[in-house]
Amino acid sequence: MIEIGFNSFPEVFQTEGMAQEMAGRILVLRPTSLSEFTDSLQKIKVSLFQHGVKLLIIDSMAALLSGEGVQGPQRQHSLGWHISFIKSVAEFSRIPVVVTNQVRSQSRDGTSHYSFQEQSRGESPVAASKLDSHLVAALGIHWAHAVSIRLIFESRSGQRFIKLAKSPVSPPFAFAFNITSSGISLLNDDGVEMPGPEIHSISCQGHNDVINFGSEMMH
Repeated sequence: MIEIGFNSFPEVFQTEGMAQEMAGRILVLRPTSLSEFTDSLQKIKVSLFQHGVKLLIIDSMAALLSGEGVQGPQRQHSLGWHISFIKSVAEFSRIPVVVTNQVRSQSRDGTSHYSFQEQSRGESPVAASKLDSHLVAALGIHWAHAVSIRLIFESRSGQRFIKLAKSPVSPPFAFAFNITSSGISLLNDDGVEMPGPEIHSISCQGHNDVINFGSEMMH
């Protein structure tokens, strides 16, 4: 965050103590389980006003759920509770909540695998992508209907794209971007309108070593 600040706003961050002040306003919690995450959420709701929090980022919801091995109705029940609670936090505090999702490969027989699971078995990312080439968002349709804004980050033919797949105020657009020391840098401000099912598809062509992810906002 300090590096991004220095490169994005050099005239501001050259001021003595500015970087330390900015870093000191970032509160980081590292829950290692779904139960710890639930406890953190409940504590956060109380402290949002005390600390004047302006943005809440959860990275990532999918990793916490997959780590618990929760599947089926139990998974949907747990996800439903967290969706309701996170939305209440956003509405109560009137701040944006950004939640990162992950992708999983959907095989023809209906089973699902995460890319890191394939690699842990000793398979290369290329082999895993050949086995299961159809990528879907990890948290499923229940989560898809809950978010207000969805951004999909993907790579196609060596180029990264950010797709605005869902928004209450904008049609679906795709923007080419690079990752620099200043953060995400759009190659141009004129996006390409992308109606139809392509806006929701997830591609990783030419970047088999890149784990694509989606970012969703609740507010």
